[in-house]
Amino acid sequence: MRVGRSQLSSMDIELSKGVNLVLGQNGAGKTTLLRSIIESLRGSSVHKGYMPAEFSSPEIPVKDVLLAGTRNPLENYLEFSKELEITHLLDRTFSTLSTGEKKLVLVVKALSEGQLVLMDEPTSGLDVRNQAKVISLVSRLRSEKDFLIATHDLNWIERADQVIVMKKGKIIWQSSPDLLNEQVLETAYECRVKKVNIDNKKMFILDF
Repeated sequence: MRVGRSQLSSMDIELSKGVNLVLGQNGAGKTTLLRSIIESLRGSSVHKGYMPAEFSSPEIPVKDVLLAGTRNPLENYLEFSKELEITHLLDRTFSTLSTGEKKLVLVVKALSEGQLVLMDEPTSGLDVRNQAKVISLVSRLRSEKDFLIATHDLNWIERADQVIVMKKGKIIWQSSPDLLNEQVLETAYECRVKKVNIDNKKMFILDF
């Protein structure tokens, strides 16, 4: 289900189809925005999946973490478990996993449960291979699901349909990634940013 301004009337934001990125410094309000949207959609018919940036490590099997808070069968989680190669972890105790493995479990949970998928720093703590797998999977699903992703990882920009930039609790810029420029990111992050072309792809990097 697509989420538009009519369903987020209390928010100065409109989600586009596909991948919506939220960029900004620590403390800019990205997590608060995600939580506010979840709260605003409480009781609606929108099926939401949420992956928090911070989470506990319960002494329960991974499969029970996936099923927590739902009445879903485990089968609902197997497709993305296979995609992200965590099926061998399903009977492991969640607290014994590495930080990256825990993150992948929560990515699988969010993808499996939501038509609107909200993710807070989904690639933080992942190795390069798993970062690429998560970004590629989300990009492939953009025609089937809608995403709101809070991140510091500028590699996501190339895969986005819309970019939202925040600073000090306010949205300071919102538009297509094609219109994003160095000045907007420099204002948000208070450091130099450079736009480069690599293999005909526009990318932003920190300019030290």
